This record gives sequence, C-alpha cells and structure tokens, in this order.
Amino acid sequence: MTTVDRIKEDLDFVAGAVRQQERPSTIPAIYFMWALIVAVGFALPDFAPRMAGFYWLVCGIGGGLISWWLSAREARREGINDSALGRRHAYHWLAAGLGMALCWLPIAVGRFEVETGVSNFLLVIGLTYVFAGVHLDRPLLLSGMVMLTGYALLALFTLPYIWTITGLVIAVSLSWAGWARMRADTAPP
Repeated sequence: MTTVDRIKEDLDFVAGAVRQQERPSTIPAIYFMWALIVAVGFALPDFAPRMAGFYWLVCGIGGGLISWWLSAREARREGINDSALGRRHAYHWLAAGLGMALCWLPIAVGRFEVETGVSNFLLVIGLTYVFAGVHLDRPLLLSGMVMLTGYALLALFTLPYIWTITGLVIAVSLSWAGWARMRADTAPP
C-alpha cells in the first residue's frame, strides 16, 4: 500500500468516525419502501395466497438491492467511505435472506404444511429486525418487536386477516421509523 493510499484510508476512517455520530445508518426512503412492500406482501396470504411466494421472491430480493443502492448512493453523496459498516449491513441482511430461504426447507420436504410453516418467516425476520435495531439502526428495534408479537399471535390464535393486520402494524412501525429519521435529519445540530 502506498503512502497516499494509507493517508486516504486514515482520513476516511477519521471522517467516518466523526460523521457516524451525526448521520443515521438508514435513510428514510428505505423505511417507507419496506413499509409499502410489507403492507402488500402481508395482505397477500389473506387475499391472494398463491401470489405471496412469488411476490416475496421478487420484492424481497428487489427491495434488498434497491436498499443497497440507495444506501450506497447516499454514502457517496455525503462523502462517506465506511466499508466496515457496509460489510456489517451486508452480512446481516444476507444472513436474514439465508434464514428466510431456510424457512422453506421443512415446507419443501413435506415436514410442515404451508399454513404452519409460513409463520416461521415472521419469526426469522422479526429477530433479524430486532438484531438490526440493537446493532445497526435503533428504529428497527420497534419494528422487530412488532413482528415478534405478530408471530406470537399467529402461533397462538387463528384470527381472521391476521396476516393483513400484522403487515399493516409493521408498515406503520416502519413508517414511524422513517418519519423519526426524517425529523432527526432536519433537527438543528
């Protein structure tokens, strides 16, 4: 590594440490996008169950890629080069995707009925959001707790439109996180 590269890396580290205190790790548009994806996706099992799997395959992967692109664009716009934070986010959400994919395994081999197994997706993603709230971005903690509560309701009760209700509550909590982030962004330093 040349001296210029080393100095640049050191300056990026210092700038990132200073900016980390003043910048959120997630931009509000990502919260709002996922609120919409969740509201629609959680209503599908109640109203169009055959479309739910395909919807989540497309919107889950597409939403993840759009989230990554929006975050990278915002980091470039702000002049931030924090590759360690980027890797932490990437590993976290890739592990979440793997966990979601593994939820299909017992369904695919016939050990769980689809109706029984799909609630496991909510458990995995709820834990994913809780851990993201603890380690990456605090507003996600509330959304994760809402998801875990929704999982408990799905596991304990057979309620009409419980998927839709859970999705709407999660969408509201994600929107709240987006609005809170927007207020924090516009608040005077």
